[in-house]
Amino acid sequence: MIKCLIWDLDETLWHGTLADDEEVSLRPGIRDVLEQLDGRGILQSVASRNDHGLAMAKLEELGIGRYFLYPQIGWGTKAEGIRRIASELNIGLDAVAFIDDNPFERYEAGTYLPELTVYGAYEALELAGYPEFQAGKLTREAGKRREMMLSRLERKTAEQRFAGTREDFLRSCFMELEVRAARKEELDRAFELAARTNQFNNFTERVSEDVVRSYLESPAKGLYVAALKDRFGDHGIVGAAMLDYGEKRLDIRLFCISCRIEGRGIGTAFLGTVLKLAQQEHPAMLEAVCIYRAAGRNRPALMLLQLLGFARKERREHDSIYALPLPFSYGAPDWITVKTGHFRQAEGRTLG
Repeated sequence: MIKCLIWDLDETLWHGTLADDEEVSLRPGIRDVLEQLDGRGILQSVASRNDHGLAMAKLEELGIGRYFLYPQIGWGTKAEGIRRIASELNIGLDAVAFIDDNPFERYEAGTYLPELTVYGAYEALELAGYPEFQAGKLTREAGKRREMMLSRLERKTAEQRFAGTREDFLRSCFMELEVRAARKEELDRAFELAARTNQFNNFTERVSEDVVRSYLESPAKGLYVAALKDRFGDHGIVGAAMLDYGEKRLDIRLFCISCRIEGRGIGTAFLGTVLKLAQQEHPAMLEAVCIYRAAGRNRPALMLLQLLGFARKERREHDSIYALPLPFSYGAPDWITVKTGHFRQAEGRTLG
C-alpha cells in the first residue's frame, strides 16, 4: 500500500513550466485526486526543481498548498528530495510513490531508490483507482492523518526550541494514554494498524479483518487499543494488541503501534499496561510469550520487548520466541498519564 505520494510540479501537477511562465494552471481533475487521496489518509508531498518561494506561492494561490507535507523544492536531485521526505515522515521508501512527466527524472529516482514506486504524469487522474491507493474502510484516524502529521511537526519544532532536558520537554507535552479493550466501532482502526504498521510490529503478519474481529469477540482472546492525547491534539487510536489467553500462558499474537508517536515511551507504556490488565483478569498465568519475526524495519518492536524484560526463549528458522515471567510489574514514565479500562462484551462488565 502507498502511504505517501510525491508530486512533480511542472507538466505534472499543473500545465506549464513555472520558470518560463508564472501563469501556470492546475491540470483538470488534479484537485479531485488530491482530495480523494487526502481523505483516504494517504499523505502527499512535492519534489520539484523550481524556485522554492515562487512554487510555494503558486501552490497557495491555487488553493492546494495545505495538501503537501515537507515539500522539497529547489535545485538538487529529486531522488534526494524524495529520500528526505520519506525520512521526515518516517515512512519506508517501499510505501512511497513518485509521479513525474519526465522519463529521465523517473528513471533517475527509480535507479537511486529501487524500492520507490514510480508513475508517469499521464497516470495522474487514474491513481485513485489503483489498488495500491485503496485504503480500505475509512477510519477517523485515516481521515485526519495529514492533520496528525502536522501536529507531529509542531511537536518536533517545539522540542527543538525547548531549553530544558528531554524529560522536561516530554512532561510539558501532557501526554494522556488510555489503554483498554477495543470497542466494536474501533475494529476498523485496529485492522488498519495491523495492516499499515511496519516498525512497531512484532510479526509484520498481515492478518485478515475476520482474524482481528475474532480477538474482539472471543472470551479466550483479547483485543486492546491505546488512545493518545497531548497538548498538540487528539491522536486517536495509536496502538493495538491481540492476545491469546491460555491456562498458564499469555500469548501476544500481534502488537502494532503507530510510528507517528515514536521516541516518547508510548510503546512500552501501552504494552506494559496491556500486560498489567491481562494479569488482573487472568492471575494464574505464569508467562507471557511473543513471537518476533525480523522484517527489515521492525527492529524497534524487538527493542520494545527487551525494554519490558522479554528475553529470547527459543530461536527458530524464521522467527524467535521471547518470554517474560509473570507476575510482571510495570510503571509508565512519569511524563505519561495512563488511564485504564477493560470492557468484556461477553460478560457486560468493566474492569480497571
